[in-house]
Amino acid sequence: MEGKDWSLIAFTLLMQLSAGLIVIYDLFLLFPLFRSKVEIPWRFQWILLIALAAAILGISASLMHLGNPLNMFKSASNLAHSWLSREIASVLLYTLLLGLVTLLHFIMPSAGRSLKWLVDFTAIAGLVLIFVMSRIYMIPTRPVWNSIFTPAGFYLTAIILGASLLLLFQIQKGSFASQKILAILTFGVPLIQLALLPFFMSWLGQQGSAGSEGLHVLLNYHLAAFYSRLILLLLGIGCGLWAFLTIRSDLTQDRFLFIPALLAWCFLFASQILDRYLFYAQNLSPEGF
Repeated sequence: MEGKDWSLIAFTLLMQLSAGLIVIYDLFLLFPLFRSKVEIPWRFQWILLIALAAAILGISASLMHLGNPLNMFKSASNLAHSWLSREIASVLLYTLLLGLVTLLHFIMPSAGRSLKWLVDFTAIAGLVLIFVMSRIYMIPTRPVWNSIFTPAGFYLTAIILGASLLLLFQIQKGSFASQKILAILTFGVPLIQLALLPFFMSWLGQQGSAGSEGLHVLLNYHLAAFYSRLILLLLGIGCGLWAFLTIRSDLTQDRFLFIPALLAWCFLFASQILDRYLFYAQNLSPEGF
């Protein structure tokens, strides 16, 4: 695998981590507070800061792939016909909105509740970004990527990374309900990702020479990475379920939840790195190798 592929792995994972954090934060953490009179906790500002940092690091990784940073502006000049141009525009729009909402939450913390609409727009921009990002790879010249499995995989990764990290934020003072929801997402969404794997491999077997070579890449050239990813995913699911069973009431002691939540995040993050590594390893033409 080339060095540029590693920069793409970093770019896609970091942007999806950022978008996943914001979407789940908006839907499951911020929305209940918006309906009540409870002020937004100070730690929630740091969720925005981490999401922004991930986005900025992701953009930095993408510049490594482009070589010259000026190429980004050249690539963004064909919005009408190029998914790459749309991706650059989506990245910039999402990051600018996220930067704005983060700045406002830090300089005007008391106005955090009134900024819910801006977080909503940022979350929507994140969802659009993930879709546009996936569409770049859905081209006939790369048949292994050209399927519904690509956007599904990108969205699942965003939810997995976002939910498992947010669970750590809710350990100390998070509500019982939010901890339960995040724990369910932490083990439930990886289960969906795992369940889709045999369907994906079956689909590959029906795609001619390129699909057969895609299976060959997974099960021969990268067999160790393939099984390591499965093991890490199963460990993450197990730790997520362990965290869920640990949450019994609002009086749950922090130390009982911290260890399974931290392990779940570590295992799941590592599994998604390997998943994305295998994704780029299947960069095959219609004729396979």
